[in-house]
Amino acid sequence: MPTITVTDATFERDVLASEVPVLVDFWATWCQPCRIVAPILEELSETYAGRLTIAKLDVDANPQIASLLRIQSIPTMVMFAGGQPVEAVQGALPKEALERFISKHVSAAPAGQQPLKLAPEDLKKLMDAGQPTVVFDIREPQHFSRSHLRRARCVSADAVVEEAAKVPPDTLIVLVDRTGEQTEAIAKTLQEQGYAAVSLEKGILAWEGSQLPTYSDKEEARLDA
Repeated sequence: MPTITVTDATFERDVLASEVPVLVDFWATWCQPCRIVAPILEELSETYAGRLTIAKLDVDANPQIASLLRIQSIPTMVMFAGGQPVEAVQGALPKEALERFISKHVSAAPAGQQPLKLAPEDLKKLMDAGQPTVVFDIREPQHFSRSHLRRARCVSADAVVEEAAKVPPDTLIVLVDRTGEQTEAIAKTLQEQGYAAVSLEKGILAWEGSQLPTYSDKEEARLDA
């Protein structure tokens, strides 16, 4: 997927309302460093297709958004997630530095080529960055009801493939069990069928061991009330 061009008029639609993170390159035609980084961004746009949109905004032709975000030097690249700017970098950074920056907010691997396992801390970063994610917890309902990830779904292992078919495109499916032993094989099956799917590494025990929050059914009901 090539980079897209955004303007003051299309910024809300193409960036703020995007279901996937958007990296906006604030640039100008006269800017030599901007021209240096442009082909790198085009390449990364293909690498992260489906997980990240890379957009370009000409600050001379579109001063409103640049002024609102207080863009004072170019190129400046701002990562947006969930309609909010979350982090920015400046200058004609090399590809490796841009990849490190992007990887803090977006999973780079496309469906079918991503790792089978995702560490709890990495999953938390993706969620905080606005990565569209759905969690399928395959444990027994009684265990799920006592402690699970926020907005996780209790899905039996036999029903995972059927439920995956209902998940919107470009959404990462995260599979959770107690220790991670069962879900890796299921994640592999889903990847082979073209889904973006991973197993939570070492399961709910590792998530809780990392001091990350879990909720009972009653706690979630109170939060949703």
